[in-house]
Amino acid sequence: MNQPFHILILEDVPTDGRLMVKELESAGIEFEYKVVDTLEAFDHTLHSFAPDIILSDYSLPQFTGMDALSLVRKSRPHLPFIIVTGAINEETAVDLMKAGAWDYVLKDRLGRLSTAVKGAIEKRRTVDEKTSAEEALIASETRYRRLFEMAREGILLLDGEKKTIKDANPYLCHLLETSFETIQNKKIYDVGLFRDQASFEEAFKGFNHDQYVHLDRLDISTKSGKEIVTEMICNSYPVDGRLAIQCNIRDISERIEAERENRKIQAQLFQAQKMEAIGTLAGGVAHDFNNLMTAIQVSADVAMMKVDEDDTIYVDMKEIRSAALRAAKLIRQLLLFSREHPMELIPISLNPVIENLLKMLMRLIGEDIKIETNLDSHLWTVRSDSVNLEQVIMNLTLNARDAMPKGGTIFIRSQNIMVDDDFCKTMAEARPGRFVCLSLADTGIGMDARTIDRIFEPFFTTKSAGKGSGLGLSVVYGIIKQHEGWIQVQSDPGHGSTFNIYLPAILDEPVDVRENQLTMAMIQGKGERILLVEDEDKVREFTGKALSKCGYSIVTSMNVADALKTFQDHNGGFDLVFSDVVLSDQTGIDLVEMLVQLKPSLKVLLSSGYMDHKLQWPVILEKGYKFLQKPYALPELLKTLRECLD
Repeated sequence: MNQPFHILILEDVPTDGRLMVKELESAGIEFEYKVVDTLEAFDHTLHSFAPDIILSDYSLPQFTGMDALSLVRKSRPHLPFIIVTGAINEETAVDLMKAGAWDYVLKDRLGRLSTAVKGAIEKRRTVDEKTSAEEALIASETRYRRLFEMAREGILLLDGEKKTIKDANPYLCHLLETSFETIQNKKIYDVGLFRDQASFEEAFKGFNHDQYVHLDRLDISTKSGKEIVTEMICNSYPVDGRLAIQCNIRDISERIEAERENRKIQAQLFQAQKMEAIGTLAGGVAHDFNNLMTAIQVSADVAMMKVDEDDTIYVDMKEIRSAALRAAKLIRQLLLFSREHPMELIPISLNPVIENLLKMLMRLIGEDIKIETNLDSHLWTVRSDSVNLEQVIMNLTLNARDAMPKGGTIFIRSQNIMVDDDFCKTMAEARPGRFVCLSLADTGIGMDARTIDRIFEPFFTTKSAGKGSGLGLSVVYGIIKQHEGWIQVQSDPGHGSTFNIYLPAILDEPVDVRENQLTMAMIQGKGERILLVEDEDKVREFTGKALSKCGYSIVTSMNVADALKTFQDHNGGFDLVFSDVVLSDQTGIDLVEMLVQLKPSLKVLLSSGYMDHKLQWPVILEKGYKFLQKPYALPELLKTLRECLD
């Protein structure tokens, strides 16, 4: 034998147990054993030790060998069970044999124990061989039937010659909305699996040479007329001298739908990546462009201060300034799109933002268009920049107006939304959680799928030349992405459009923000000393001149090293440092941190046409530094300086 037998001995007298073991060892039987003396230990060891033979005393404290035998037969009906007892009457012995004991040995005749054990081993081997063959056949048939009955795909058995249905599993009957009795002995093309006999024969012509058919797609019709997309694989084999065909039919409707959704999500992801690339390009040119625009605007402002308003030069400079403002607006829109325009996000409620805009919106859209609102009175708070959010609503409303040349209705709605995993499967940018949904729908001309795919691209527009820059929706996209939200667009030609904007909700209470209004008289300088740090020569020159004419004492530097030396040369005698963030040697943030250490009371104003939004802007917010986006006009600069100094 390859492995020793496991023998479990149930005996409460240790001496008797040792005698049994000694008898078996002297007979040359290789075995391992365990001795137990309680029913609980016997039950546990029966499962953990997995014995091949059980030797059991009959009389034990609180139970008998019959109790042990009954316990064994519940789980191991064919396990050899031999009673080893001191005395037993004939009637009890008969009862034990009827209950399933294989033999019994008296303790005063232990010499027969090895013979009984060897006989039980041989008998067990014979029984096992006989029953294993029978059980294997039964198990095979049961296993096949179970697989057939429980399979999660349709299985159809056909007569290979007549092509009639001999068997069908429950799954296929459920798929066809019928019973097996209804389709039994019918032709396969008469039960909805093929349109007609011709289509069946066309599909099965492969059986003429390789006895195999694989249909990637088979549209079947159910009893109620429902169409289901399936895949079918058929094989043939002989059964009792006749050819049988087995067809496995799998419902792939969900897979087809999942592939369609996957293609949709991949298209959305590609669109997002394309938008990201365009945004990176826009941010890359912003720094130099904004510096140029700042120089032009400030230069125009300075020139206009030197001449009277009725002078032709004043008029010309005003036109230059106006063109620079339009160019500045264009680059600011690009920065909003690329999400590089700094925003100060604070807890707000969307409802007041919408309500404050309504009067202005109604004036802009005209009398032939109505606005209807449905605002949730218990709306959650969001972290947002209200000015930029107003621009989102304004841009979407103007787009809706242009989509309704003959009038119509704009619906604005706010609501709380719990986004779950199922919803996220339909939107590449979605994620689970609490969100506030701002919806703006119109009854306009709608859009086709190709237009929807491109509407957020910069400079893409469906309007005629001169009717739009194509930046309105790209700005909306950039603002919402900077709010860590996303936009869902639903539209069909002739059925209007709906823009659903999802913004993450927060638990904070909304704050009431009121902007301080400064008059023109209040924004002039009062002799304050300002250290102006700017690496662009023209911006530094013209900004310095403009501020000098407006009542400030200006000292300029071109980089961090120059600014530190200048600050020390003037013994720190400055009220404010006005620095660009992007400098040639270090950042303006590094500079002001060093200067504030030297003079804690020093006021700070930072400016930039472009910076690392992820790294630099959070530091500016954390330190509480005032920031002015380039390009800026002189009045805007003067107003910001007064806010810093006062």
